[in-house]
Amino acid sequence: MRVVIAGGGLAGLTAALRAAELGARVTLLEKGDRPGGSFVYSSGYIWSYVDLPTFRREAPGGDSVLQRLILEHLGSCLTWLEGEGGRLHSRETGNPLTFGARFDPEKTASALVERLDASGGELLTDTAFEALLDDDAGRVTGVLVRSAGGLRDYDAGAVILASGGFAGDPELVGRHIVGGPGRMRVRAHPRSTGEGFRAALRKGALASAGLDEFYGRNLPASPAKFTPEQFVEVSQLYGRYAVAINGRGERYADEGADWSETALTRATAHQPGLYAWYVLDATGLEGLVRERSVKEMVETARSTGGIVIQAASLTQLADKLAEQGVPREASLRTVKEYNAAIAAGEVPSPPRTGSAVTLRVPPFVAVKVAPSITHTVGGLTVDAGCRVLRAEDERPIPGLYAAGVDVGGVSVGGYTSGLASAVVFGKTAAESAVADG
Repeated sequence: MRVVIAGGGLAGLTAALRAAELGARVTLLEKGDRPGGSFVYSSGYIWSYVDLPTFRREAPGGDSVLQRLILEHLGSCLTWLEGEGGRLHSRETGNPLTFGARFDPEKTASALVERLDASGGELLTDTAFEALLDDDAGRVTGVLVRSAGGLRDYDAGAVILASGGFAGDPELVGRHIVGGPGRMRVRAHPRSTGEGFRAALRKGALASAGLDEFYGRNLPASPAKFTPEQFVEVSQLYGRYAVAINGRGERYADEGADWSETALTRATAHQPGLYAWYVLDATGLEGLVRERSVKEMVETARSTGGIVIQAASLTQLADKLAEQGVPREASLRTVKEYNAAIAAGEVPSPPRTGSAVTLRVPPFVAVKVAPSITHTVGGLTVDAGCRVLRAEDERPIPGLYAAGVDVGGVSVGGYTSGLASAVVFGKTAAESAVADG
């Protein structure tokens, strides 16, 4: 049988290679000029929470069947990935809540491409998936693709959607996530524009929970400039050491809500103008996140042209923020009320999780940040075999599978590794497609 995979990121490469190993004729479609997807811009960590109770606590609205699938199969998938030539850096994640490994993204993607070629698989770059083809009974029978030569049909016994969600589609992001005007920067490659999601919905697929959620990071706001290769480096991952205020000078979220700061980034996406300010004092600048200090991350924002304000007092900082359009009295009142609540042992508004210290030690710094989207959380609903389910009766659409973040609903209410979804669901989808065929 022929298996066609739409999308050449880690999920698509995994699905293609596994299907080829199982004897299928494989065609892998990649919209860009090279495979690897957003994997090549990542830190390379592929992880899961250590057990299901932890997974449920950290992503309470997620699909427990899919969470269990990741938890139970990630270890063997990582072993498989290393056996296929994936370049392993470490079997550590640096987080006691998680287990997994860190791979070299570029070298691992190259190794998978080489293995796919050696297995006889077909890789078509600059070839965009357009639509699903089906028969009168509703079985998916192939795909319509677009390349320099125009439109072309490919027959298939199974199609695996691994097109990366819809992070790169402003219309879908605006409708489901932002809920209004404004556009987030894409902290990934820009080619994940929802083709797989839209095509499956047109064939009656069931959308998952979590369409309004995303994983991303707060990055230095405009006019900062940086390349995709700098996405990890420029991430401003120190909200837990700061007081986050919006353009009205108000605190708008719990800065310490979760270890990954995903909740803070999501909250920033709903602020006026889609930006915020991280306010720090000298004590906060000395904080550490993994191997990096807050001061280093702030300097990275400055070096890329981001807006970083420094002052000798909170009053002077409020004056300088006012020059950037933040109401002076509002920002000063917010910080003073926050300091007073923390000093008195009271709960500030909004409440703050974890340790919180007052902003009292000069110099004081404010960094303008803006939310970016790495991948979507909502997508297609699948069963434990990564078969895409119909909205009508929640039964599988024959011949249609999904992998990576085209599978939705795994981390609703929290965050988990998108790369784990890529390798586990990619391998699972391939095995189901071949077995069902």
